[in-house]
Amino acid sequence: MTSSSKGAINRRGFLTLAGLSAFAAACGGTAPVSRKGSGTAEAVDKLTQLLPKHIPYAGVKPDVSNPVSIGYTSYPQTLVKAIPEVPGKGSTFTAMTPLWGPPPPVPNEYYDGVNKALGATVKLNIVDGNAYVDKLGPMLAAGNVPEITAVPGWNVQALADFDRTVDRLFADLGPYLSGDKSAAYPMLANISEEAWAFGVWNGKLMSIPHPGQSPARVTYYRKDIFDKLGVQPWNTADELFELGKKITDAKQKRWAFGGIHQEIERAFRAPSSWRLEGGKLLHKFETKEYADAIAFIRKLYEAELVHPTIVAQGYTSPAGKELFEGGQAVITDDGFGAWHEAVTRQAPVNPDFVMSPHYWTHDGGQPFGWYQEPAWMYLFLRKDLPKEKIEEVLRILNWFGSPIGTEEYHLWRYGVKDVHYTQKPGEFPAYTKKGQQESQPPTFFFLSSQVEPDSEYFPGYIKAAGDLKLAWYNSREKYPFEGIRKQDPSKLAAAQQPTEDKVRDVVKGRRPLEDLAKIVQEWRDAGGEEARTFFMKVLKDNGRV
Repeated sequence: MTSSSKGAINRRGFLTLAGLSAFAAACGGTAPVSRKGSGTAEAVDKLTQLLPKHIPYAGVKPDVSNPVSIGYTSYPQTLVKAIPEVPGKGSTFTAMTPLWGPPPPVPNEYYDGVNKALGATVKLNIVDGNAYVDKLGPMLAAGNVPEITAVPGWNVQALADFDRTVDRLFADLGPYLSGDKSAAYPMLANISEEAWAFGVWNGKLMSIPHPGQSPARVTYYRKDIFDKLGVQPWNTADELFELGKKITDAKQKRWAFGGIHQEIERAFRAPSSWRLEGGKLLHKFETKEYADAIAFIRKLYEAELVHPTIVAQGYTSPAGKELFEGGQAVITDDGFGAWHEAVTRQAPVNPDFVMSPHYWTHDGGQPFGWYQEPAWMYLFLRKDLPKEKIEEVLRILNWFGSPIGTEEYHLWRYGVKDVHYTQKPGEFPAYTKKGQQESQPPTFFFLSSQVEPDSEYFPGYIKAAGDLKLAWYNSREKYPFEGIRKQDPSKLAAAQQPTEDKVRDVVKGRRPLEDLAKIVQEWRDAGGEEARTFFMKVLKDNGRV
């Protein structure tokens, strides 16, 4: 089974915002564009020699596929052993990974079973995904990193001088993976070149990308509660507001909304970050669409339609999932994978639980989706690891990269038979109570490197998930940096969170709505204008404007 991607990478169109001007000269690229902090922009015609050779793994043919989705209506009956030799050599490694939900208890039989198959011990330092960057930033600054560090793509932009950090703390993987060397790690070689290209930092292959093609956020609603209340999904923002008033009943401990700010921004067609308009770059903060979205979110807060816990703790409160699944917040936004995870969690305790996605826009008109890079997470290995340890870690990550239909995938995905799951012929494994606690939370998923296939988690899921992904894919924004490996200048990265905090004060009514223009100007002064100049030169130097 090959990784999902839209064809091979366009090597002449691929650009990287990285950090070695000497590499640009060696590659015959454009003159580097400096940014305060770190980073250059360079055309990388010789990127091919950096990337691992793509060697597709045949695997099990999916039952359903479209350009951005693959699915299996039945579970493969005969599992194959993809990795003939035990990958580990008895070492112990620690990996820092995020998780959106409660972590499993430790120690547990699931971890024991996986580590036994690995021939090594992988200890997971699991951090709440909503607060991951808060832990990641100080850890990187101190230089106290574990052997394996997972970094979500959206966190990269919040980490000032991340390119310098990469050089300082992490190992160059090119000597182990570039070109034909990838053949030693066939599951990693199965990653598309398009995704691998985004693992390049500072002119070197520094990380293993986790590819993916799905919307970053999705609006979900509790269809079972909608049916009980006799209400229907909305088509416009005005309808959503009126619906929120019907749903909210504080005496019943039911509010219309959990955290939904990102999906409201998208629904109002604010860009994901930058938009090219009339030959000028505009950041989302500067657009009318963003201002309209913030005004609407504030309206929801003023009407007390947002759950009090979200109001108190913020958009990304760790309680968001629990509130939604418990029926206290009826509409929320979350990642794509949250859909099947919530349904699986609730099946044994609330068989009436039904959640549905809703792809909407504020005016009910043309669909609009945010662009997503071809990789959404990156795995880095600590720089001081000796060669034999790096090779051992790569063999372990190669093992985790095994796709559906393999013994390796089956073990890390479901655990030990009759302990963590039971399975009937032709059906997908069903988690036991112990499995729900230990192997169902997708902890080792973040060490895998394959596109997770859609499975029939409940009747109709594969088609519904595939249709949603395709609708998003076909309506994505025209993103000026598509095919560009970019990292924000350090001043812009540093200005991001303070700006969002100020906007949150506006949303909560602590500051007047009119202050939004002042906040945006402060963002420009703090690094936004400098970043615009930098990125405009990148686009001009490479024929984008």
